[in-house]
Amino acid sequence: MDQQRFSKTAKGSKEIEERSGLLSSVARRILIMMDGKRTRSDLLQTFSVAELEEALSKLELLKLVEDVSGTVAAPASIDSRALSQIRQMMHMSNQQYLSGQLDRFLNEDFAKINNRESLESVLEHWHRLLCNAGEEVAAYAYLRQIKATLGWDKK
Repeated sequence: MDQQRFSKTAKGSKEIEERSGLLSSVARRILIMMDGKRTRSDLLQTFSVAELEEALSKLELLKLVEDVSGTVAAPASIDSRALSQIRQMMHMSNQQYLSGQLDRFLNEDFAKINNRESLESVLEHWHRLLCNAGEEVAAYAYLRQIKATLGWDKK
């Protein structure tokens, strides 16, 4: 895991140029350093584990970086039990932090999610809503829990 390497995506390079304001200064510095050669160990020379993990979660969620260390990608389909657990986590965060903004989606559209790509899109939107509501700490905590449920944290 300490040898895991990341590289900027085209979207990541664009973010560096345009500075959308979505990234903290630490996340931006980490994104700038993502060259496909530096390992996680290299980055831990400069950043704490907490800083690195939080930034990597956000950078991956926003598709600003990609893992280039040669690990096998997770299967495209998502286990229905895991989806059920994720729906429950999203429902709890929706009630607690978003005043039910996602009720219709969670009740009607969530069942249509059946692969990683569609789930990532939903997670990105949900995460952005939580962050915009001033709940970044909760957003990252839920995101880590969701990644663990899916096994996406085992790279």
